[in-house]
Amino acid sequence: MQRPERLEDQVHFLLSTLVQRELRDPELGFVTITAVRLSPDRSVARVYFTVLPANGGDQEAQDGFTRKALGRSAGFLRSQLAMRLKMKRVPELRFFPDGTLEEGNHLETLLSEIEKERAARPIEPEPPVDPAEA
Repeated sequence: MQRPERLEDQVHFLLSTLVQRELRDPELGFVTITAVRLSPDRSVARVYFTVLPANGGDQEAQDGFTRKALGRSAGFLRSQLAMRLKMKRVPELRFFPDGTLEEGNHLETLLSEIEKERAARPIEPEPPVDPAEA
């Protein structure tokens, strides 16, 4: 029995390799597997992915197409995992778009706006310190 983190890493590596080299679905586009998280009983693997949108297209639509394409190939991917990992029970694969990149970009935008507002605000002089109070 392997530690869950090590097994997640192995599944992540194998799925990334299989998606790049073995899948031939035109709806996949340029997909990257970003993370794999196993349930505590290792029966379900949550597979997170990102997609590079084609020609500046709608990201949500592209994620939906990719999720359906990955869902169609889940049986093939699972059988390949079974052969390569030599496990009795291979986890069920469920695919989810990874929103961490968009969240990070949003936070970066908010922080830069805060910095712009600070820079635009005039600097208030500090009140003089009364030596009697110190």
